[in-house]
Amino acid sequence: MSADDRHVEGYCPMGCGRTLFLAEGGYITCSYRLCPKRDAVADIIADKITEHVVWFGESGFTIRHPLRERLGDQLLECALHEYAVNLDGPPVAPGKYRATARTDGGWAWEAMTE
Repeated sequence: MSADDRHVEGYCPMGCGRTLFLAEGGYITCSYRLCPKRDAVADIIADKITEHVVWFGESGFTIRHPLRERLGDQLLECALHEYAVNLDGPPVAPGKYRATARTDGGWAWEAMTE
């Protein structure tokens, strides 16, 4: 397999440019030797969680959005963020949760272990 055959379209998420290639074992890797995390793409797409993950504290929250929300800038119109920012306090005990949209417009919270 030639180097051209192993080239992967796209950009290194670490800012290295069009440096991606298909490495041994099928892992997408950055070819730039000084890249701070050459396996960043492989790590990102290896994440099996495809729903929102929310960390609720006593008075705030942090959301890790699913990758699909990067498509068409859906992240900028996230219904979960809109819901959470308008709460008076956390809807569940402080902790880490998987959030799944319910058909009634609300959210289901599944506690996650670290």
